[in-house]
Amino acid sequence: MSNFFKETVDNLGLGVCNVDREKKITYWNKGAFEITGFDEKEILGNKFCFWNENCPVESALSSGEMRESNSVIECKNGKKINISYKIIPNMDKDKKIIGATIIFHDISKHIEIVRKVEELQQMASVDYLTGLPNRRMFEKSLNAALEEMHRGNKKFGIIFMDIDNFKKINDNYGHEIGDLVLKMVSAKLLSTLRPYDIVSRWGGEEFVALVSHVDRTKLFAIASRLRSMVDRMSIFNGECVIKVTLSIGAVMANENDSVQSIIKRADELMYKSKNSGKNRVTIEMQN
Repeated sequence: MSNFFKETVDNLGLGVCNVDREKKITYWNKGAFEITGFDEKEILGNKFCFWNENCPVESALSSGEMRESNSVIECKNGKKINISYKIIPNMDKDKKIIGATIIFHDISKHIEIVRKVEELQQMASVDYLTGLPNRRMFEKSLNAALEEMHRGNKKFGIIFMDIDNFKKINDNYGHEIGDLVLKMVSAKLLSTLRPYDIVSRWGGEEFVALVSHVDRTKLFAIASRLRSMVDRMSIFNGECVIKVTLSIGAVMANENDSVQSIIKRADELMYKSKNSGKNRVTIEMQN
């Protein structure tokens, strides 16, 4: 290898090495040293053994086909890093495999950035306290359901729920107990609804559910079951037992609905339940 070519390969910022037919390392560039911590003197002549099982180098040497993927390897200092690699079989003039060139680079920082972005996206779509989808995510799901209804006339309903007398719970027992109530109500709603329904914390002590594949009768039955299941809950605070109830409004989506209009109708019916004595379901009359 010429000095010019070697210098060029050394400054690519990539790990580059060659192995022979028996996987013995015959070339190890500066980038490979910087990534792994193994220098040229201690690694030349040794077998390339960063993979003990399902070794892609062996696969490339036996098949004559290039291998390309991501993997985890252990560096000299014991630290494990994520790499992206490409293994290119080398052949002589008679097309016999005589070894392979392995090109790799450290993608650990990239993976960490992707992980942090995913965490931020998760935080942006999930309510921090209950773990339910937040208002922003629910509005996206509701908008998608409205579009699907317009395309295929797939019926769905909205159930809007508010915990009765929640301010008194916070005032009498403190915000920690109030948070516990929100978590327990969230868990009860989630476990009571069907797997394909969506329930969200709308804000404060308000929750909203998108219930698919229902008519008005089925919607009322599901809303009533949610009310009943929460009504049966008991939250123990020392010697005190805290009971919780829901006031609920339920509506079926119609062709003229927007996200804002259907939520507004369900919200108004929820307040009608509150004004009628609380712990009840009010469903919109059929048009």
